[in-house]
Amino acid sequence: MSIRSRLRVRTRLRSIAHRIWPPEPKPLILTYHRIADDPVDHWELAVSPAHFEEQLDVLRRTRHPLPLADFVRGLMAGSLPPNAVALTFDDGYIDNLLVAKPRLAAADVPATVFLTTGFVDRSGGFWWDELARLILLEKGPRSFDLMVRGESVHFDVGTEPPMRADGTSKSAMLTRRKATIGSIWRTIRCLGDEERELIMAQLRSTFANGNYRAWPDRIMTSAEVRALVADGLVTIGAHTVNHPTLSALDTVACHHEIIKSKLACEALTAAPVESFAYPYGDFDAKVRDAVKAAGFVFACSVRPGSACAKSDLFALPRIHAHNLGGDAFEQALRSASAAGEA
Repeated sequence: MSIRSRLRVRTRLRSIAHRIWPPEPKPLILTYHRIADDPVDHWELAVSPAHFEEQLDVLRRTRHPLPLADFVRGLMAGSLPPNAVALTFDDGYIDNLLVAKPRLAAADVPATVFLTTGFVDRSGGFWWDELARLILLEKGPRSFDLMVRGESVHFDVGTEPPMRADGTSKSAMLTRRKATIGSIWRTIRCLGDEERELIMAQLRSTFANGNYRAWPDRIMTSAEVRALVADGLVTIGAHTVNHPTLSALDTVACHHEIIKSKLACEALTAAPVESFAYPYGDFDAKVRDAVKAAGFVFACSVRPGSACAKSDLFALPRIHAHNLGGDAFEQALRSASAAGEA
């Protein structure tokens, strides 16, 4: 038997064993972004409303949902139930209020929204969502150049036709277009907000046709943030001002992004803000120290794993919640518990 075949057999046996002898639950922090039916969803950030309801039902049946602050306090005190779970949402999309909040309230499940404060009250959405839609949905040239800091950078989407707005496509995988999205994302992610917007303007002029329209994935307004937290079920954490790659910033800019976002969140909610989440999950020792120095009590990463006594309070692990139905979601929680601690 080949090594690959042995690995497949081992994986099947492990899956069977987990169904017969489910692993003991371990405390988990879950990461969501959007609750929406998004047929494009290139970044896999959306969970459909129907699946979200199923997931909340699983959490109510099998887990002990806690506010994130209570989860962390229990973790620090050594009193956290092994089946504890905390829900978090990154960025601050409008559907967190319009779609997620009513379902959270119906299930009586608390959550924390990590807010990117510089996008609050903006008319548009996040650049990475627009980037994906421009390349996937809009007609444009096979190859094109973008001026990045005075240099011409060449990109090629190949001959694949664009995706339809309903998520279907004549092309099976749209491999070249998706690869181009990744290439552009890596090229502009570490740029400043103004530099990046200049490049997005180039992309709009290259790809946006007369039918191009804004999609309903904008960020909340100030009034909507206040409505979200009014009854206390949802709390706010900070997620920087402009969602930069913090480790790429100098010390002054890094501190600015972190402290200003904390102050903006506290001004919006009229309450202390003690939690932070790193954009893209990116941080180093300098960034971690800056978050701690800003007065945050804890911070969340995107490193997968369950929480335990040895977890770094300024790099708490989180599990990404995928767009899964209830049964698959429950199995994913078991797998996360079986995978170990971080």
